Amino acid sequence: MSTTTASPDLRSAPPASLVTVAPAAPAVRPATYRDVFRVAEFRSLFWADLTSLLGDQVAAVALAVLLYQRTGSPLAAALGYSTAFLPWAIGGPLLAAWADRLPPRRILVGCDVARAALIGCAAIPGMPLPVLGLLVLAAAMLAPPFDASRSALLPQVLAGDRYTVGMSVRDAVHQSAQLAGFVGGGALVVLISARSALALDAVTFACSAMLLRRGIRPRPAALAGVARQPLVAEAAQGLRIVAADRRLYGPLLLGVAGVAYAVVPEAIAPAYAAQLGHGAGWVGLIMAAVAAGSVLGALVMGRLVRPELRRRLMWPLALAGAAPLVLAGLRPEPVITLVLLVVAGATTAFQLTANAAFATAAPPAARGRAFGIANAAIHSAQGLAVIAAGATAQILSPSTVVAGAALLGALAVLPLRRTR
Repeated sequence: MSTTTASPDLRSAPPASLVTVAPAAPAVRPATYRDVFRVAEFRSLFWADLTSLLGDQVAAVALAVLLYQRTGSPLAAALGYSTAFLPWAIGGPLLAAWADRLPPRRILVGCDVARAALIGCAAIPGMPLPVLGLLVLAAAMLAPPFDASRSALLPQVLAGDRYTVGMSVRDAVHQSAQLAGFVGGGALVVLISARSALALDAVTFACSAMLLRRGIRPRPAALAGVARQPLVAEAAQGLRIVAADRRLYGPLLLGVAGVAYAVVPEAIAPAYAAQLGHGAGWVGLIMAAVAAGSVLGALVMGRLVRPELRRRLMWPLALAGAAPLVLAGLRPEPVITLVLLVVAGATTAFQLTANAAFATAAPPAARGRAFGIANAAIHSAQGLAVIAAGATAQILSPSTVVAGAALLGALAVLPLRRTR
């Protein structure tokens, strides 16, 4: 359950520790990055994800800067940025239920082709802003079935400890791509138009579709041969599965609390950069700072920390991330502010353990819906935090908003210690 996107799974079980997994045979060595990249399907998923993500981040910076420049409103810029999260709040669990109904490769390729077409239309010169916004939102509505299907597929592609190691390298590169996309997006806004950035995003979706079409082998749908219920009933069943199992809702709630306060600096980056006395280039740097810390944290947690220690660090790291953001509220020098954001990003590595715990507990027949519920909760929390931060930044200074959100996040994490 990472901040970008972040992905879990569900299954009811006895009220054991949330991160307890079946004991491994003592002679089995931990998986390595080499083990993970030997899996051809993982390589295809990895490169497809990286390709489209780079385009998404460039487009996100361009859209946020464009809206802030035209309106001067932190709320307007935050609303533009929230299009990445709102579809999950609007219909995420219902749309994600298709992940169990249709073959995974068909969903992945179909969603990417449709998004390439929609974003390509949004990039047409002269497209009015309201129409552009609707096209971007329509493309974002395809994220729930795509993400749920991909999240349900990964535990099948990577078995055992390879899943945790694969998620660590995926999250590290994911955040690195965000870092490059945010920094590059800020620079490209100075050199090219926002429309050109959107066109680039459309091309990356088309490339991702080709990679997935060639690299993922056909698999039947999870509910193949099972009597179909109404889509709403299937989605509700997934929600009941998550709510009934503490091994599922525990790490999910911890992930929700963590991502909600961590996304705030990105949400109000244009106004935050203006407060620091900088322009569009620093918008990308602020957005990239948390991502840079996440890269470091994911690499250290996934490669250098033993599984047992990862489990023990899950709750402390979720809480510790609030401290550097509270310090940012004291308005230190701009460079120090960036360092504090990097430190806050590094603590989000606890999401790796929460994700693995969730995936371990998920029932295969409901894995897509489980991931859909979890992704909906994560993205909804981020979307609401983005909008609330933008609205509050209309009244208070951006640094105060960042610090206040961190304090609220810490208060939410404190009672979740039992999720350890």
